[in-house]
Amino acid sequence: MLYEKAYRIILEEIVRGRLRPGTLLREEHLSIWLGMSRTPIREALARLERDGLVIKRGRSYAVAILGGKDVEELYEVRIPLEVAAAKLAALRASAQALDKLKKVFDDMWEECNKRNPDPFRLVELGGSFHDVIAEATENKYLRDNLNGIRLRLTPVRLRLYLSESRRFQEIEEHKQILEAVASRSQLDAEYYMELHENNVLKYLKGVLA
Repeated sequence: MLYEKAYRIILEEIVRGRLRPGTLLREEHLSIWLGMSRTPIREALARLERDGLVIKRGRSYAVAILGGKDVEELYEVRIPLEVAAAKLAALRASAQALDKLKKVFDDMWEECNKRNPDPFRLVELGGSFHDVIAEATENKYLRDNLNGIRLRLTPVRLRLYLSESRRFQEIEEHKQILEAVASRSQLDAEYYMELHENNVLKYLKGVLA
């Protein structure tokens, strides 16, 4: 459907940072840019508003701006859910899921070690890593809730990969989570996931202060 196409394109522009927080999104401009009528544009913007990525501003919309308090509140919900997902993944992950998780991690490591790593690519891979863990829980409600929270946090998560030191710390923390899940250690999976998410929150609070 056209509105789904419009949604995907606008979402990618937000995630890739080409539509920055606060950018005004006018239906008439998007209609010309995407080459479609205003109806699918309106439906796509309404869905993005439900996802928390844009906010209504008069007759138009604007890309949502996440402040430090917003991030802190989202992580208050995200951390216990990610910890639960890691524990269940260690218990339930299939061999195929573990192979997929390792492949995503290997791609992250390779990108991170390039001379000029692409932070947008790293954000996508980091999201994929957590999504594979959520998939491995075999709990669709847990996965859906985590996906929604992760989506809202995407624009600020880019900050994690703009810093070289934090970028390599991200890799090390994901490695610890991977090893814990692969070894079927539920306690270690919980511990390293909680450590990782708290480190992320601490870093983001610092850069957003």
